Amino acid sequence: MRSPRRAAVLVTGFLVLAVGAPGAIGDDVTTSAGKKLNGKLVGVDAQGVMFAVGESKAQIPARDIVVVDLGNKVAPIPKDVSTYSEIELTDGSTFRVVKFALKGKQFEADLVPGPQGVPLPKLDLPMGVVFSAMKRADDPKVRDSWKKLLTTRGKRDLYVIAQETGFTYIQGTVLGGAVDDRGRGVVNFEKEAGGKDDLQLSRSAGLVFYQPQPPTIAPTLCKVTDVFGNALTATEIAITDSGVAVKTVAGVTVKYASTAALVKLDYALGNVAYLSDLDPQLELPEIPAIEKRLNPNAAYLKDRSLSNEPIKLENQTFPKGVCIAPDTVATFNLGGDYTQFKATVGIDENGANATSAARVTIEADGQVVFTQELKRKDKPKGLVLAVKGVKQLRVIVEADTPFNGNYVTLAEARVQK
Repeated sequence: MRSPRRAAVLVTGFLVLAVGAPGAIGDDVTTSAGKKLNGKLVGVDAQGVMFAVGESKAQIPARDIVVVDLGNKVAPIPKDVSTYSEIELTDGSTFRVVKFALKGKQFEADLVPGPQGVPLPKLDLPMGVVFSAMKRADDPKVRDSWKKLLTTRGKRDLYVIAQETGFTYIQGTVLGGAVDDRGRGVVNFEKEAGGKDDLQLSRSAGLVFYQPQPPTIAPTLCKVTDVFGNALTATEIAITDSGVAVKTVAGVTVKYASTAALVKLDYALGNVAYLSDLDPQLELPEIPAIEKRLNPNAAYLKDRSLSNEPIKLENQTFPKGVCIAPDTVATFNLGGDYTQFKATVGIDENGANATSAARVTIEADGQVVFTQELKRKDKPKGLVLAVKGVKQLRVIVEADTPFNGNYVTLAEARVQK
């Protein structure tokens, strides 16, 4: 096993070699310091990526990576593919498909081909991880209409129908899929008003599924783009002699023949919004006069604690976050644009005494996705919650003794697309 000193020397030597190599060909890593490093991607784990240059190898921490560029490009849509559909998972992963069918509770999909000589990936798509299946996804107008449709959906599955004026739909529950006695693909559908029917898949513009948010989800490692135009929200990536396996946050494993099928690994994870940068609707308690004089916004604080100091949990300081007093409800309008909520939660260290406690409840469109009583003596808890398609996120703080220093801190609280 390498000592820490030896590992540090190895990384430093790699950086000098990689940056200094003229006309380098291979994979590139762009770091948060603005440097571009050239080598060969040979491994990926939760800590970062392993790069090789000749006989040397180095581990580059995930926190220092912006993007890994594997030198491949997304292939243009083949000329014999007139249109394609898009299947989106509950974690935001998307797949371009020539056609799809529903057999039982499993999607069968023919992926859009990529560059000549690069085999299509292999994957299974259970119905329970699919958020939507949209036809004619190559048409920008269809995409715009589809996005508007999603803002109106409720807690039912949708069988979507295209009309001249836009989309309409039938609400209910998709029970599965089958082939009728005439060989046509059908959707086994239970209508909201009652009664079951077999609806022809060919007559629909797509399907939208109501999938309750799971209590916990795996953290996102990076976003993977492949040469077929698919985009995966990855939680694990394994590179072996037999190929590359990418496991998505939703639990789908996509198997590629080699890294030649991958375009980039995006660690920047763009499109992140911190709760402290948003303007929530607040339901506030009555604030004692003395606290109101000291801090007019004492019930809800952005990027600071009750004592106007940086947010701190277990002696760790956080630059971003919110502190919320008991009997306060903060409602954030997400507009269905995000897939994950992340935060570290605990009781505010700056104003709390040893007995401070409060309960925090987080709701996603009315569904409780987290609730727990937090105590000052407990260790802070890391949260990763699914908010795919969620329009409103509510954070509710309650306590038996309000304004006893028992503010709930959500450090680094953010939503991610």
